[in-house]
Amino acid sequence: MIEFNQLEHLVSIAKNKTISKAAEELLISQPGLTRSMQRLEDDLGLSLFNRKKNKIELNENGKLAVEFAQKLLDGREEMIKELTKLSQNHISFGSCAPAPLWGVEYALLNNTESQIESTLVQDEKTLIEGLEKGDYSLIVLHHPLQDKKYISQEFLNESLYLSVPPAHPLAPFREISFSDLNGQSVLLLTRIGFWNKVCQRMIPESHLLFQDDPSVFNELTKMSALPNFRSNITIQREEAEDNRILIPITDPEAHVRYYAIYPKDKRNVFQPIIKQIKNIDWKKTKELSK
Repeated sequence: MIEFNQLEHLVSIAKNKTISKAAEELLISQPGLTRSMQRLEDDLGLSLFNRKKNKIELNENGKLAVEFAQKLLDGREEMIKELTKLSQNHISFGSCAPAPLWGVEYALLNNTESQIESTLVQDEKTLIEGLEKGDYSLIVLHHPLQDKKYISQEFLNESLYLSVPPAHPLAPFREISFSDLNGQSVLLLTRIGFWNKVCQRMIPESHLLFQDDPSVFNELTKMSALPNFRSNITIQREEAEDNRILIPITDPEAHVRYYAIYPKDKRNVFQPIIKQIKNIDWKKTKELSK
């Protein structure tokens, strides 16, 4: 099989005219360069050189081979350049919950010309493995990552509220805990990341009515008396729910801090962008997703 280093050797010989000068340029021995050319001729099944005493020169086959070799080498360099360029202009990140995903995506799109790919991932292990493999440039978790290779930058807090109509038995509560809600039927969106597991753990006796479609979820919220969850972020982002009361949930599990986690060598890229999310207009993040 022909190798790129053989093509580089051939082009160097054509440029330098002699084996000795080519070997010096390539930083290899003359016998090593000679063997490389012999292997190339064997791979091609033809001779590339006219060999004379103390002299070697390209024959017609060799001259044509040099032209093709140079094109292949130029193509390789162009491929590397374009792939590197694409890699530098592509940012993929994963988040454990929707709210930080909206914020990070908005901040990146407004501060870079990169292509942005965002993914909501419930499983924390998948996010960390993706960061390790380089599948993600950045991930968001609800706790810092104890790994010296990465920066864990705190940037966002989220707190849950219970949303109920005025006639609901829980409506008079000024604050509420998950235990007060346990056993109730609750309307819940499917794609809410790690919050799904929190709800299943904290209200295990409740009937969780999952909805995949946000528009159907919103219609059910308007037409039914079923409780649902909102957060300080969704309250700012979404239109106010008509005829609904918002009750803060007191349990520690209803309050999280989010951390943007990225390699230390990307500090100058991500740190200033992530800082901006603290002052974000959340309504604009919804406009972006339309």
